[in-house]
Amino acid sequence: MNKFGSTRRDFLKTMGQVSLVMLANGSIVTSTLAQTEDPMIQHNYTGWENFHREQWTWDKKTRGTHLVNCTGSCPHFVYTKNGVVMREEQSKDTPKLNGIPEYNPRGCNKGECASDYIYSPHRIKYPLIRVGERGEGKWRRVSWDEALEYAANGIVDTLKNDASDCISVYTPVPAVAPASFSAGHRFASFIGGHTHTFFDWYADHPTGQTQTQGLQGDTCETADWYNGRTILMWGANAAQTRIPDAHFLQEAVLNGSKMYVISPDFNATATKADVFVPINPGTDAALALGMVNVIVKEKLYDEHNLKEQTDLPFLIRTDTKMYLREADMVKGGSKQKFYTWDTKTKKPVLMKGSWGEEPETKANIQPGFMGRNTLTFPDGYIDLGDLDPALEGTFNVKLVNGGMVKVQPVFEAYKPKLNEYTPEKVSKITGVAPSVIIQMARDFAMNKPSMIIMGAGTNHWYWSDTVMRSFLLLCAVTGNEGHNGTGVNHYVGQWKPVPLIGIVKLAFPYSPAKHRFCQTTIWTYYHGNVYDAMENENIDTAKYLRESLKSGQMPLYPQNGRDPKVFICYRSNWLNNAKGLNYVLKNLWPKLNLTVNMNIRMDTTALYSDVVLPSAHWYEKTDLSMNEEHSFIHMTEPAIAPMWESKTDWEIFALLSKKVGEVAEKKGFTKYFDEKFNIARDLTKLYDLQIDGGKLATDEQACQFILDNAPQTQGITLEMIRKEGPQRFKSNWTSPMKEGVPYTPLQHFILKKKPWPTLTGREQFYIDHPTFFDLGVEFPVYKAPVDADKYPLRFSTPHNRYSVQSNWKDNVLMLRLQRGGPMVEISPADAKARGIKDNDWVEFFNDHGKTIVRCKIRNGMKAGMVSMHHEPELYMSRFGGEENSQTPTPIRINPTSLVGNYAHLTFKANYYGPGGVQRDTRVEMRRYKGSVTAGLSAAATPHEEDISHV
Repeated sequence: MNKFGSTRRDFLKTMGQVSLVMLANGSIVTSTLAQTEDPMIQHNYTGWENFHREQWTWDKKTRGTHLVNCTGSCPHFVYTKNGVVMREEQSKDTPKLNGIPEYNPRGCNKGECASDYIYSPHRIKYPLIRVGERGEGKWRRVSWDEALEYAANGIVDTLKNDASDCISVYTPVPAVAPASFSAGHRFASFIGGHTHTFFDWYADHPTGQTQTQGLQGDTCETADWYNGRTILMWGANAAQTRIPDAHFLQEAVLNGSKMYVISPDFNATATKADVFVPINPGTDAALALGMVNVIVKEKLYDEHNLKEQTDLPFLIRTDTKMYLREADMVKGGSKQKFYTWDTKTKKPVLMKGSWGEEPETKANIQPGFMGRNTLTFPDGYIDLGDLDPALEGTFNVKLVNGGMVKVQPVFEAYKPKLNEYTPEKVSKITGVAPSVIIQMARDFAMNKPSMIIMGAGTNHWYWSDTVMRSFLLLCAVTGNEGHNGTGVNHYVGQWKPVPLIGIVKLAFPYSPAKHRFCQTTIWTYYHGNVYDAMENENIDTAKYLRESLKSGQMPLYPQNGRDPKVFICYRSNWLNNAKGLNYVLKNLWPKLNLTVNMNIRMDTTALYSDVVLPSAHWYEKTDLSMNEEHSFIHMTEPAIAPMWESKTDWEIFALLSKKVGEVAEKKGFTKYFDEKFNIARDLTKLYDLQIDGGKLATDEQACQFILDNAPQTQGITLEMIRKEGPQRFKSNWTSPMKEGVPYTPLQHFILKKKPWPTLTGREQFYIDHPTFFDLGVEFPVYKAPVDADKYPLRFSTPHNRYSVQSNWKDNVLMLRLQRGGPMVEISPADAKARGIKDNDWVEFFNDHGKTIVRCKIRNGMKAGMVSMHHEPELYMSRFGGEENSQTPTPIRINPTSLVGNYAHLTFKANYYGPGGVQRDTRVEMRRYKGSVTAGLSAAATPHEEDISHV
């Protein structure tokens, strides 16, 4: 018998007692372990020895992974004894690629704590209904039937008295548990509710890539990092935020690659760099354009790549600043076909492959994350052949109306702006020495293949689109794209490869065209009545938003001025992640008549919900896992049955569907007609539709349905993954999958010479749209960080080494590796100027809110900025529960991301739309001189009578 007994029941009984002690006291204090006897006495530790020996024996070994949005997707084995998960470890069976360090073993310290949440005091054991105020922590334990009926009543009443689009369902990225993802979307699709975007909402979508390449996002798998000879780690801290993959960088450096780390602070990845480049926050586009300036001046650019693969030789009218279109030159000509100047014939010539052309064979399925599907164009379609497009010069052309106009290639028109970014001028903006700028540019152009690895550090700015456009330009002018070891590799918010068509068929049974997709940033900004202070930057957000909504460029639900009434959230801590947190709690949350949360643990969103339903842990259900960091699909499966009264997300939505039908019959409201999609909706058939008459009754059936219906995974079965381990995807998106070779994107365009999915059919660096003209960003340019908040310190919210968003923020093992709670980092100079000492309680604040935490003085922090690892739970606060990293951060919408009427710039869920950017926040900091209460805030602490229920 081990220390915790021999059975699962004994173990759970003991863990329940431990949980009560921890909840009652805040934690297990070290005094309970104090020595009480003579320290020289020999003690008998045999029981503990046996316990640890028995950890290395097991009854069952199952597949497992951690279904959180870290994009690590690390395959594990889970070991169970007597019905108890004893431990997890990396499976170490991911297939190897040729000539590349292997992926195995793959995991991190956070993931190895996954089983803690199974038996944690934070675990939600039973269905709960709120009896106090939202956030107060007062609950009533109820049966599943009562909880589902409570939720179903709110849903049916909303359908009857308001409208179906008043019902919201939110869940994030499908790559992290696509069966669970599909469950809620399928439910929303059948009742006519709306679901939310997510990549843009948490600012991970690379908007600049969509603008330039017509892609939602695509990047190499991390094994390809090893192939880069010059690597620019730019606003990315892989050693801290991509722990399973950071070894590829270190191995590349050991293999002779040169790595620059460009960051405002000296971080963990910088310790491995050849050159650390400290840059002023938010000035990354200036540095990239300074490098382009050097490359163009020294003629180090790849001329053929620019002429064939980009819009830089396309002609612009000098009078209107618009592209020269066929409609300008030919009666009845297209507005979506464009010209270049042929240096051989001295005439304007139409460029092939633009938006105005269609391939002879059209794709059966239009992908949701590309501007258009150009992959059925024949290979070599945009090959220049005998054509020699001009990059420079000014020419006269005759228009269809008989008039003459001067035209210039984009490259020629861009030169005056590009010439402004001399190393000397850029140095004054960025703080980077001119000699470093010149050397980086030469290395990037000459020591190829070269790549940029970028993350949240450059993608979470208001002008992040211009930053990424500048990065993409740097790769295009040097020909560093479409080959292994090249490209702008954006690893925040990526999720491909993915069995997209299988997920679409499961999640959107009426098709995506008959589903309500809500743009979450707009939804939150509008219904939360968020103040963004952008009048201080002379940008009228409301004007651009009104225009976008009125013209239908971007969606907003509910329609016709209605308020949202029901919010269902699962697989996400949405409220804790909400930018503009104060506005959300004060303005948006009160509008909701019903908030339902399906959850493993009592997180912030659960705490502020009306109904909380216990969801199965990752080791208690079947689902799939994948991401862009590697090109393999694997799975998790039940190591144990769902604990206490928890159920899988797939089962929960099936049961909710059944209960909605029953309640609808009781209320006499069983049918309604959805005019938008011409669908007669019968709520009494909802359950049968949800499970497809029994064909999709289980999680396992749902997973196999996804695999069977996607070309990327057809032929792969769950049993195959169980027995053989992770399986490599059969195809990917913008490049073919090659046996044993790391995936790198864009080869269909660069090597096979198919048109790009953009307006011009090329990488597009010029956008001739009125909004872009208004803001001065028709070209890639440097735009200074937003200073709408008139405070002295730039506020940054990087990812934490010890958590994945809010997951594990409250894990005692992770807290022991740091200072034990939320903290803000500040430079020694800024701390001294404010009379702040290390570990002081401080408050930082602006017009949007304040946060009170402990202070860490950090030598690696640049003066003029403060940094707080994002998303501590609200209940971790000692000062009322509503202060965390999101409190001083409003929602700011860049008008360029509201454009939806420009060919490849159009709203599609998670493809194009505004993001909840947060790095342009400014604050002030001072010592906190008030009282510091003991323990958690009264508003957030579960009441004693409710402890066992939580």
